[in-house]
Formats: sequence, C-alpha cells, structure tokens
Amino acid sequence: MPARTKSGFGWTALFWSFALGVTAALAVAAAVFMFINNAPVPFVNKVDQSAVAVNEELLDGRLDPNKKLYAEGQGEVQQAAQPGAVAAVTADGKSATALPGSAAAQGTSEGETLDTHRYWVQAGAFSQSADAESMRARIAFIGLDAQISYRNEGGQRLYRVRVGPFDTEAQAEEIRQSLADNAIQGNLIKLQD
Repeated sequence: MPARTKSGFGWTALFWSFALGVTAALAVAAAVFMFINNAPVPFVNKVDQSAVAVNEELLDGRLDPNKKLYAEGQGEVQQAAQPGAVAAVTADGKSATALPGSAAAQGTSEGETLDTHRYWVQAGAFSQSADAESMRARIAFIGLDAQISYRNEGGQRLYRVRVGPFDTEAQAEEIRQSLADNAIQGNLIKLQD
C-alpha cells in the first residue's frame, strides 16, 4: 500500500498568491488613475475670451451696458434719490420736508389722514371647524391662502374663513370677484389697524 502524501498546496502558497494578486490590482489601478488624470478635460480650453477692450469709464455706474437687451416695456425706470432729499419727520408726525412725487409734495392737506384700514374677504363663518377647513381647502385649490380665526359669540364658537389682509379696497374686491367666479360667496370686511 502506497503511503499517503500531503497535499502540495498549503497556506503559504495561498498567502503569496493573494498578496501577488492585490499588488497587481493596485498597480493596474494606479496606471488607470495616472492615465485619467493626464487626459485633457473637455470644455476647459474652449472658453471664448473676448478680444474687445472694456472701457472702464463707461461702466462706472453711468451707463448700463445691457440697455439694448431690455425688451420694450419691461421693468421699471427708477429715479435715483438725490442726497439730502430724505423726508424729515417732526415729533408730531408731520413731514418737515417732502420728497418730490410724495403725497406731501403733491398738495396733501394737513386735514387728510392716511388710510389705516385693512381689507379682508370673508368667505364664510361656520359653527364646525371641519366646515371651515373644507372652505379653506376649496380656496386653496383656487390658489389663494385663507386663514381661519375663531371667536366665541353667544356661548358658541364661530369659525371665520378669511383671505387677506389687503391694503386697498380694489385688491380685496379683485379677490372677492375671483372667489365669486369659483362659486364662493365672499364679503368685504373693513377693519381698523
């Protein structure tokens, strides 16, 4: 009977083959890394440089170089405020000097007061909060933001659904009409600030 021999492949051979494989893989990865980093980057050298010299005096706040790019009727023409033309206010709230174009310069008399009212559009008043939330959701589908406020009246809580506030009655009327176009009856509410 022949004697059994040990297997010729041991742990030492396995370790050295693994180490040689890892070393070869790292060498290939380093070669690929070097190749990629030395390759030209696309679009970097294709930036168009302007050959026209820029006159700095023209761009010193006195001329808008993009004026020809503006479409007719877009934007607003703004007048620069003149230094020292700020309205000074005295302790009693009256303007000592007026800016050109302001209400005081246009002849507002001292008897007139500023409108301190805010306008709201009330879309409904409900005894149940679920009904108020439902109305608020309907208004949200139109694209408006409604607020729900509540108040206790006669021992019952009343939930009011309102859109606003608005500075002018015309703005509030426009929103009321928008609600009416969507079958929601709204009422104008005028509140003192």
